[in-house]
Amino acid sequence: MDDHLDLLDVYAQIRNESVEYLISKYEAIIVEKNERTNDYPVTLQIKTIVADYEVKLLISLPFNFPDSFPKVKLDEHSFRKLYPLPHLSKSKTLCLFDDVLASPNPANPLGVIDAIIQKAKEVLTKGVSKQNFQDYTDEFETYWDEDSKGSYLSIVEPFEVPKEVYLVPFTYANWRQQGIFANQKSDAINWVQNLGGTVREEEIAKVLYIPLSQPMQFPFPKSNRDIYHLLKDNKLAIQALSEYLTKHKRPTKVLFSMQSDGDYSWGVWEHLPPMKEVVLKYKGWKRIKTSMDGFRKDSRHGLLEIVKEFPKREIAKYSVEDVRAVRLKKRGGDGKSENHGLKIAIIGCGALGSHIAQSMFDIGIEHLLLVDYDVLSFENINRHLCGASDVGQPKTEAVKSKLRKHYPTSQIHVYNRDVLSLLAFSPNALNSYDLIIVAISHFPTELRLNQLQIQGLINKPMLHVWVEPYLAGGHAIWINPEDKIHLKTIFDESGAYKYQILKDGNKYTKKELGCNTSYVPYGVLELKRFIFDLMLFIKQQLNTEPRRSKVFTWLGNITEQRKSRRLLAPKWVGATDFSTRFYDLENNQESVD
Repeated sequence: MDDHLDLLDVYAQIRNESVEYLISKYEAIIVEKNERTNDYPVTLQIKTIVADYEVKLLISLPFNFPDSFPKVKLDEHSFRKLYPLPHLSKSKTLCLFDDVLASPNPANPLGVIDAIIQKAKEVLTKGVSKQNFQDYTDEFETYWDEDSKGSYLSIVEPFEVPKEVYLVPFTYANWRQQGIFANQKSDAINWVQNLGGTVREEEIAKVLYIPLSQPMQFPFPKSNRDIYHLLKDNKLAIQALSEYLTKHKRPTKVLFSMQSDGDYSWGVWEHLPPMKEVVLKYKGWKRIKTSMDGFRKDSRHGLLEIVKEFPKREIAKYSVEDVRAVRLKKRGGDGKSENHGLKIAIIGCGALGSHIAQSMFDIGIEHLLLVDYDVLSFENINRHLCGASDVGQPKTEAVKSKLRKHYPTSQIHVYNRDVLSLLAFSPNALNSYDLIIVAISHFPTELRLNQLQIQGLINKPMLHVWVEPYLAGGHAIWINPEDKIHLKTIFDESGAYKYQILKDGNKYTKKELGCNTSYVPYGVLELKRFIFDLMLFIKQQLNTEPRRSKVFTWLGNITEQRKSRRLLAPKWVGATDFSTRFYDLENNQESVD
């Protein structure tokens, strides 16, 4: 790659080479090309054989390939032929890699293409041969959501037997959820009012909750009959459902939960008003039947309705997000004036970046640029600076809003897209800031930023920051532009960091049911402790001349790691809790605090 090429030219060159490779090796044809499209400028079609089926794959190269994976879809004919299959969505898209556990190799773009195609064929082959049908259950929420007519929240505590709970409808800005389920009506009302939402009290209703004894198996229920077969071996559930349907008019919602490996998934099915087409014996006339034989018009018998009279009546589905504090905690992880005139850019406004942003004010810095493309979700809030009232907003806007309310004299600018998009269209965007903090934990993007710094396109110091699972350690790499240090030289060929605390950090990532749901577990208390020491390091670097490129290593509760039998890298076997190390990158000299 020529040093004089800007980022757009670099991506365009790699994209053109990749297109030629696909055409020459896979006989691909271009089906869509629009260089003005920022996300996916070109899409190609290839033919391949999957379990004796001819399949057409549509491969879309992202604008920043090879720093991001291509998107792979099936064409309409192939989709109709194969759907449904695990990892194949109704949008015809294949879910191939979990972004938390896998990332493309920017140094080998053609190898990335080969790997994507091979993975697509492997996923389809296993699906057609029914080798991976268990994946339907593992990713239940993803598939249930595809058929969802709406979404709800729940703070219902799981129970062992069916019982009635409350559904409290509400409205709140930025949220798509229609209501919240709770064991007690007052709990739901307080939850909504604490956020400033509006409860629609006239619509509050009791709803049956059924805990499923086993996870749903594919194909998931679609009709009254399917619900009966799902519950028929559970006498308590069948009895409760029959009584509930007999008592209540349609439509009638049922909240359910199912447990897998200690985690709960939730959903709602809804029994719709009885209706079916009946062909009369006389002249074959047709009519719509809406009531049961032998019953008065407005009377009901729940079990007969779903088993005998209207078994084919479709059910409606709704997604449910579990927002109990215990679940969110589990999902979220177990100033002086000398800097007043400085400006800091923070790339990534997740848990780490958001608390760093707030901590900047503790060392006197009030001028920030926040860059992130993501929106805040419930999974984030247990360890994020912002809370439930900000869910649905861009992370940058939520952090900006919170900090501006706290610090009215601050100057905070935001960019709600990927940092590479910012640099592609505004190459000097970061050069007006005194320090660029990268807190994204996406190695290909960090390598790209490092390369731009080496080439002189970014001419300010850059600080790469990330943490390890359970905050066994936290790391920061300060690189001055004039030192032209290659970030990848501090990592080995397998991608492991030279000063990594845990021997195999990826081993301790967690995953919920769904696609792309992996996360790094750590608690907010340890995070804040790391950030406190990190701020001291940043402050020292900002106020020391000459500044040196340095590695900062923060060791967490090493004793706890040993107790939990998490293996430490040999270098840290004898390390003490909550200590720090500093290394000059020029001469690899170590100092200990």
